[in-house]
Amino acid sequence: MRTHRTFSRGAVAVSAAAALTLTACGGNGGNGDGGDGDAQAADGGGTVSAYNCEPQFLVPGNSTEVCGSWVLENLFTGLTQIDYDTLEAGAGVAESWETEDNVTWTFELGEDWTFHNGDPITAQTFVDTWNWVVAEDNAQQNANFHDKFLGYDDVASGDAEEMEGVRAVDDYTLELELTEPFSPLPMMLSYTGFYPMPDVAFEDIEAFEQAPVGNGRYQMDGEWVHDEEIAVERFDDWAGEDPGVPQRIEWKIYADIDTAYMDVQAGNLDIMDSVPPHLRPNMEADFGEDQETFDTSSFTYMGFPLYQEDFEDEDVRHALSMAIDRQEIIDTIHNGAFTPASNIIPPMLPEAREDACEYCEFDPDAAAELYEEAGGPEDLTVYFNSGAGHEEWTEAIANQWQQHLGVENVSFESLEFAQYLDLHDNDEITGPYRLGWVLSYPSPQYAMEPIYTTGQSSNYAGFSNEEFDDLIDEANAALEEDEAAELYQQAEDILLEEMPVIPLWFQNFGVVHSDRIDGDSVLMDPRTFLRVEQLVVAED
Repeated sequence: MRTHRTFSRGAVAVSAAAALTLTACGGNGGNGDGGDGDAQAADGGGTVSAYNCEPQFLVPGNSTEVCGSWVLENLFTGLTQIDYDTLEAGAGVAESWETEDNVTWTFELGEDWTFHNGDPITAQTFVDTWNWVVAEDNAQQNANFHDKFLGYDDVASGDAEEMEGVRAVDDYTLELELTEPFSPLPMMLSYTGFYPMPDVAFEDIEAFEQAPVGNGRYQMDGEWVHDEEIAVERFDDWAGEDPGVPQRIEWKIYADIDTAYMDVQAGNLDIMDSVPPHLRPNMEADFGEDQETFDTSSFTYMGFPLYQEDFEDEDVRHALSMAIDRQEIIDTIHNGAFTPASNIIPPMLPEAREDACEYCEFDPDAAAELYEEAGGPEDLTVYFNSGAGHEEWTEAIANQWQQHLGVENVSFESLEFAQYLDLHDNDEITGPYRLGWVLSYPSPQYAMEPIYTTGQSSNYAGFSNEEFDDLIDEANAALEEDEAAELYQQAEDILLEEMPVIPLWFQNFGVVHSDRIDGDSVLMDPRTFLRVEQLVVAED
């Protein structure tokens, strides 16, 4: 069967007027109650100041965290973009694409796209960028996202300079050949690590990072002022049909999130997108209608080192899950800032099912019986990364295990995140461990394949199930969306039965803003990105 999708460049347009149609991305917010929907918009779009943390990197191939990627997605436009109304891939630099087998794909590019410095964007631009990202000497963190392209291993190892499966047929035709069928490819290509970069980037990447030259709705205004500000101006020659609404965006960089919250209260900052849990109960009193709450795909789980004998029996894992009262912890520690997880596919995706997890229900009596029959360990060591506010809730879970399962002793190991991941990489974890995951693009494939398929670098549990791997492969290869959805759900059923990780909760994000921002234009997508480019600023 032949798959052929064609999109106009306006297919992913999200104007301020259309903001109310995107309630699928919101939780309690996005309902038009915040701000003044009748406010007069500032002439030319005005200026928005937004809270951000200091990015780790501002190079598309190297940015894997939210603070930097949020800026980059406004400075760059990928081959595709996600329509967060439909949660489908839409046109970016590519106007259309087609495939007959989900292995070989042809993308037709628009001819009007340029970088902010005027350099044209062609198919060769993507070939050059992606090969540079993958090249071993450049050590880009997003290199492994390209591993589905034929020839990736040769370039990543330094044995070749170009991936065989990434080819410029002509100036505006890009052909991609994969090692196996992969239907989510157009969606994946919207990710930060696939943004095109101009030649000037490869001449001096360190200088480029201080003032990236992109092809997005906004262009840099000056350089990145570290620990202070990143400022951008709307790029009037952007080739898309849904330009940014504000004329200027100023990301104000804060080391202390509480200070940012107080600055929004004082009118010194227009908007912040991640109110910490301890301030969530104050939002309504402090901001009235100028606050919103959004559901996201940010998923927290407690994983098991399956290479340890104590956790080989799945009933031990079931019992530990059933002994956790998720709602009590959410209410008493997180101030209601989370939604209990009864699945692994995030709730906002169409493939998600309510209450898919039999062993996520709090049932302490059944848990105790199961734990005893399975010979669960009397002593546990719980691992988490330090400095991120995980101490209190991991202790609460440990207390529930001691109360309901008769676990006698619980100790805790916490390390800085880089050291923490080293323990995982070296299989040195000996007990339940805390980790999280957020969708880089809205697909059940990304919710499962990178964490649970055999041999994946983020599969810290060491989970390996041939049936699960086969189902993921079949779903990735499926030509029909309904068939793929059913296969992804069957794969999720295996995870929820064998439980290499305990689903805990999905995070809800609180957003507060000044009365300069029209509340009807405030939206957050499932990745936890505030759609700052569509904020409507009221006239001063």
